[in-house]
Amino acid sequence: MLALDSLVTDLIFKQAAQLDQHSLIDALGGVEAAKLKKLLDPDMLDPRMEMELSPSMPFRRRGERRLMIIDDAHPLREDPQDPIVAVDLRPAKEALIAICETLPVRLGRLFALGAWGDAVLVARTAQDLRAICLLSWALDPTVDVAGKRRASQLSKSEFEAKIMAYEKRLEELDEKEILAGLGGGVTFERRGELLVIDVLEADGSWDQRKSMVMEMQLAATERFSLIAGAPSAPRIEARTTAVAAPAAPPPPAAPEPAGPPLATAEIGGRVVIIFPAERFDLDVAAALGKRDWDQVIRSIDGLPGSMRDRIQRDGAGWVAPLEFLSEVFIDGKPLSKPAFEAGARAVNGGVRELEVHFPRFGAVMLLDVPGKGRFVSSVKDHTDDVVALVAR
Repeated sequence: MLALDSLVTDLIFKQAAQLDQHSLIDALGGVEAAKLKKLLDPDMLDPRMEMELSPSMPFRRRGERRLMIIDDAHPLREDPQDPIVAVDLRPAKEALIAICETLPVRLGRLFALGAWGDAVLVARTAQDLRAICLLSWALDPTVDVAGKRRASQLSKSEFEAKIMAYEKRLEELDEKEILAGLGGGVTFERRGELLVIDVLEADGSWDQRKSMVMEMQLAATERFSLIAGAPSAPRIEARTTAVAAPAAPPPPAAPEPAGPPLATAEIGGRVVIIFPAERFDLDVAAALGKRDWDQVIRSIDGLPGSMRDRIQRDGAGWVAPLEFLSEVFIDGKPLSKPAFEAGARAVNGGVRELEVHFPRFGAVMLLDVPGKGRFVSSVKDHTDDVVALVAR
């Protein structure tokens, strides 16, 4: 059992980060220090438990692991309703920073188990700081896509539209604009490539009411653009001199990310793209939703020009593997195994299917194929053909 009000060091690792036990133990201060804490892997739990303990979707991307290090030797307060945590958390803050410097951590946090709000946030980008603080907006069923609170809950379509807008909202403010909104007891510092923000007092104590202030300042929902993803304000431009400086040479083209090539097939007279796991994530889903085929298809895929022209003209369907059920949504909530078992429809060969929502794309069909795993596909009317593709 986990004791509520225990101090939690929460680590969300970079996508496909390679971790080994020795490095993790060293980062925690050695074997003896590690023995004093509990290590919780939320991905081993029912997704509903993570939503209750400390939700990380849709912040956490596909392939990003999470580890919660819980110090439950004693609670932080005698009365969990007391907003003041009269414990010196400065050593815990420094330990968190050291871990983030040593390991491939995307975001690190300090908070109390069972309570909303963070004492310390550590990230490598300001957009990630804002993204974690926008979770309360994204997951609140009574707040709409514009950040306005409703008297009643959003409809299913409205909630799904808000989840789809989550990633776009992160493009509206740049680092300077995000950090410029901090103040009022919120402390910011740079540690190398790390951005560190906390609401600790000079003696290391923590007033949880300031965590709400920090969240509001970083989320900046009042600066939402009318169209999700559009710049919230004009970017700050550098002043130019009367004499124009020589034009800098264009930067070299970035190399294409590594990964296996795509496969293609044809179903019902339409091209279908078959994604390997390494080539499918939320950014690709967004590109598919926008029909931005240049962001999906690479030169290594070797597609003939005639097929590329056909895809640009007529579009294409797609199918991709799914790692976690909680990556898709139904009725505005991450899908859980019980919900899938209750709602899925049995089809040929023991295959089960369920229509779900995939963030940043829209409605897709989730297929559970015996012996092959789970897949999502935009092709909804040819289940047998899609199963044949993934089973070969």
